[in-house]
Parts: sequence; C-alpha cells; structure tokens
Amino acid sequence: MADTRAWNIRILVGLLLSIAIILAVLGAAYSRLRTVQRDARLVGFPIPVQTVPATVHSMQQLIGASGTIEPSMPITLTAKVVSRVLKVPADVGSIVQRGTLLVELDPRLYKANMQSAQIKYDNAKRQLTRFQALARMNFASPAEIEDARAAEAAAYQSVVQSEIDLFNTRVVSPVPGVLLERLTNPGETTEIDQQLIKVGVLDPVYMNAAVTEDRVAYVYLGMNADVETDAFVGETFHGTVAKINSTVDQATRTFAVYIRLANRNLRLKKGVTGYVRLKSARMAVAVPNTAIMNPQGDRPTVFVVDKYHRAHVREVQTGLMAEGLTEILTGVQEGEEVVVVGQFDLRDSDEVQANRFAPWNKS
Repeated sequence: MADTRAWNIRILVGLLLSIAIILAVLGAAYSRLRTVQRDARLVGFPIPVQTVPATVHSMQQLIGASGTIEPSMPITLTAKVVSRVLKVPADVGSIVQRGTLLVELDPRLYKANMQSAQIKYDNAKRQLTRFQALARMNFASPAEIEDARAAEAAAYQSVVQSEIDLFNTRVVSPVPGVLLERLTNPGETTEIDQQLIKVGVLDPVYMNAAVTEDRVAYVYLGMNADVETDAFVGETFHGTVAKINSTVDQATRTFAVYIRLANRNLRLKKGVTGYVRLKSARMAVAVPNTAIMNPQGDRPTVFVVDKYHRAHVREVQTGLMAEGLTEILTGVQEGEEVVVVGQFDLRDSDEVQANRFAPWNKS
C-alpha cells in the first residue's frame, strides 16, 4: 500500500513538472512572439515597437562661419562749391574721426563773398529802419516798407548762403571710419557734386560671415551672434544679423551674412578676420533623431501610429537638429505618435503593439 502511494506521488510530481516545463516553453515561445519582430510577423502578431508623441520644443542651434570685418556702410563726400583743392591730408586706409579734415579747398573767394553779403545785409537793415521811421511820420508808403523788408530778407539769404559756401570749403568726415577711396588731389578744381572722398563707417562695423548654403533656412534678421577675432584672442564681441545676402556664391556654396557690431573705440579694423557663432532658436514640433529614417537623404521618413494601432510611413521635411531632437517642418503634427525603436523592419500599415512587450520597454 505504501509503495502504491509513493508511486502515485512520483507520477503526480512528474506530471506537474511536465506541465510546468510545457507552460514555460509555451510562455517563452509566446514571449518571443511578442518581443521579436520577425517572429511576430510570421504568426501574424502585432509588431512590437516603441513610440513617443511629437511635441513642441525650443529648438536651438549654433551655426558657425568664418568672416572678415568690413565698414558697415560707405559714405561718399562730394564738392558743394567750385574751388581749387589745396590739401587732401588723409591717405586711403587711414582711420578718421568725426570732424577730421579730408579735403581743404581755396576759401578766399567765399570769404570775400561773405564779407560783401554782410555789408549788403547791414545796408538793407539800415534802409528798413529808415523807412519805418519815415512811415511813422507819414513820409513813406506801406509799399516802400514792404520793398525794404524784402530787400533785407534777400540780403540775409545771401549772408547765409555765403556762410554755407565758406563752410563747404572744408570737407570733413561726418563719422568715425576708414578712408576707402580718394578721388581728388591738390591743384585740381572741383565741380558741383563731384565725388571727392569715400569713407567707410567703422562704428558700427559689419562682420561679413560666409555661411554654408545648407543653413540658409535657419538664418534670420535680428538673430544673435557672437564674434571672436584673430586680433583679440579670448575676447567675444556680441552683435545681431543686420543683412543677409540673397544669392549663394557658386564657387564656395556660401552666402554672406552681415553681423552688426558696436565699435566705439574703433578697435576692430577693416580686414580683421574671425569666427562667428550664430544662435538660431525657435519653438517647433520635434521628434527624437532616432525616429527619422534616411535623415541625410532626399526623402527622410518616419512611421506614425494611428488610433487603430497601424503604422504608416510619412515623408517629412526636417529642420533644426539639437540635443537629440529633429525639427519637423511638415509631415507630422503635434501629438501624433512616431516610432522611435523598431521602425526599420516595419512595413506600411503594419499592426503594432507600442510600448509594452519589447525588451526596450521593460521598466
């Protein structure tokens, strides 16, 4: 009797072990079907993937470029009087301050004109005073008074014009800058509106930076920029983008971006070279970089999972890339679920099981 009971116990234990082994094998097989994409596809199970929603992020990117300091604008100074050139003190490339003498013209004729105009004006004022006194005694008519007033005004206008003409015999720099071009020499006689001198403004200056064409969509007016120069090692100048060239150089495949920099002490000289860091930042819909397939190709794509758990391939247009995220310009809306792991073995319209069974989803 005892032997029969022991035998029955051994049979029961064996059955239980067999069942446990069978269940373990079945569980392992089921788990494999749930976690291995290829096996899941063979038996028609949903494909395991991991997804995240597309969300709005602050996208920031640094764009680097080399550049050269240039005057921010050229100013052409012209002759306003006809006279002989006496002096042209400054040479091309010279740094000039506001008020620096650039061209001196012979002033003698204009000094004489001013003296003559002043004498005529003094006489006109005396005549007006005399007629006003006569009018008070009824010895001058209102018409004579008006004629005297008109004569005085015309004489004063001549005085003002002669002062302006005399002032214009000295051509001075209106701004701090660099002498770009000298178009006259001593001994020559000027003509009205003849170009004499070209001055480049050095406060502010421009850093002309050559930015590669693949960054054309990320550069905009007013964006912040940091500039470091070979002339002032370790010092950073801060500025903003003031101009963007509308054409791309066919040889270098770059376009010019002009950064305005304050230069109150004229430390930055024309021709100084340096390096620019442009700070591009904007709010944008973004997804992890791992979601993008063929990111460097002509047609980058992602898989988007719909509410029916079907994955659909979408062609997207990408923008900034920063901190593991890629900006999505078109193709995906905020809140849509995109596949970030397991997308390379997917096919369009595959049924998927997101964020549950695959090894990468285990917490």
